[in-house]
Amino acid sequence: VLFRSTRSFDATGGFSVQVSGGIYGNCIDRDAEKEYLKKAIYNRITEDHEPEYTQKALYQGHDDIGDTYVEVNMTDQKLYYYVDGELKIDTPVVTGDMMRRMDTPSGTNYVYFKQKNRTLIGRDYQTFVNYWIAVNGHIGIHDATWRRDFGGDIYMTQGSHGCVNTPMEAVSELYDMIEIGTPVVMYYTD
Repeated sequence: VLFRSTRSFDATGGFSVQVSGGIYGNCIDRDAEKEYLKKAIYNRITEDHEPEYTQKALYQGHDDIGDTYVEVNMTDQKLYYYVDGELKIDTPVVTGDMMRRMDTPSGTNYVYFKQKNRTLIGRDYQTFVNYWIAVNGHIGIHDATWRRDFGGDIYMTQGSHGCVNTPMEAVSELYDMIEIGTPVVMYYTD
C-alpha cells in the first residue's frame, strides 16, 4: 500500500500542519498493473494508461482532499466539517486518553462506513452509540451520551479509547450530511 506518508494541510485558523499516516489516498492494484505491463510490453503497446486501483482517493491531483472534508484538531479538541469550502459544523470533541496511551492517531483518513445504533466492543468495554462513522480501523467519530462536557483538556486524563467523542447534536448532523469516501484529516499541533 503506497499512501502519501506526509501531506501539508491548511488548517482552520490559517496555519499549515504536516499530517503523517492514515489510510486515505490512492493504492495501485499491483497484480492488475503487472498483467497490463506484461501484455503491453509483449504487444509493444505505447499509450496513455490509467492504472487500476484497489483504493482511490475521492479527488485526484496534488490536493486530493478537496473542499469537502472533516478536520479534527486533536490539540485544540475541535472537529470541523466543510462542504464545498463552507464550514458547516464546528464543535468541541474528546479524543483518545493521553494518560492511558490511547491517543487518537494522527493521519489522513476517510469515512468508509457509517451505522446508526451500534454497540462498540473493546477489550474492556461494550458501549452503545447512536451514530458511528468509521474512519480508520477501530477509530471512528461517534456520540458520547455519557459525557456532559467536550473540548478543553478532558482528553489528557479522561479521554476516549481512541475515537472522536462528539456531542449528539453535532454528530447526528454530521452523520446525515457526510458521504462515504469523505476525507478526514486528524492532527496534533504540538
